[in-house]
Amino acid sequence: MAKRVSQMIEEQVHFWRLNNSADRTPRPKGTVFPVITISRAYGAKGAKIAQMLEAKIGFKVWDKEILNVISEELGSSVEFLESLDEHAQNLVDDTIFGILNQKSTNLNYLLYLVRAVQTIEKFGNAIIVGRGANHIVQNQLALNVRTVAPISHRIQSLSESRQISKEEARAILLTTDEDRAEFTRVNFNKDINDASNYDLTINIATYSQEDAVAIICDAYEKKTGISITELMQT
Repeated sequence: MAKRVSQMIEEQVHFWRLNNSADRTPRPKGTVFPVITISRAYGAKGAKIAQMLEAKIGFKVWDKEILNVISEELGSSVEFLESLDEHAQNLVDDTIFGILNQKSTNLNYLLYLVRAVQTIEKFGNAIIVGRGANHIVQNQLALNVRTVAPISHRIQSLSESRQISKEEARAILLTTDEDRAEFTRVNFNKDINDASNYDLTINIATYSQEDAVAIICDAYEKKTGISITELMQT
């Protein structure tokens, strides 16, 4: 099973490298740089910042792509896995649901999530978005980041981007934040809002997304000793 996960991730990495090879000189074979994990409060632009980092330093972003790998391995639809993704289920309910429906339960999802994240870390040169990845990665040089913002700021942003009322935006934000916090608490016994679980927490209401990228790059250099200029040139 582990081999299949590794192969699927390797294929996605290879395909991504081919699509990006026109803009970059291929890195020497065997070059592995520590990953960056980005935890995010909902609406705090963590996924967007990850994409901007990808464009700047050439690391592959793993967000929903992780679900594609797990989906193929477990034989479950991506849509079904999204119901488990960053959601916590009661253990008894989860077990009964799995038996009655003969589908992948939260426990199976978690097992393959850990396997996928650790395989991604082995390949390196990646940015992993959410899913408690900062509690899964094993390399002490991995940079663990969290993006946050006051709920008022996030409500305004979500209301404008989705063209929904502020009341609707607030309900979505509170529910999603609660789901992610519970997922982290149940599966990793950690508080998602505990700043000590991250190397860096950035308030995107204070700093622009461009500033956030620059801050993360600076923190990566200081923690790993690897020059961002070196990453951009390889």
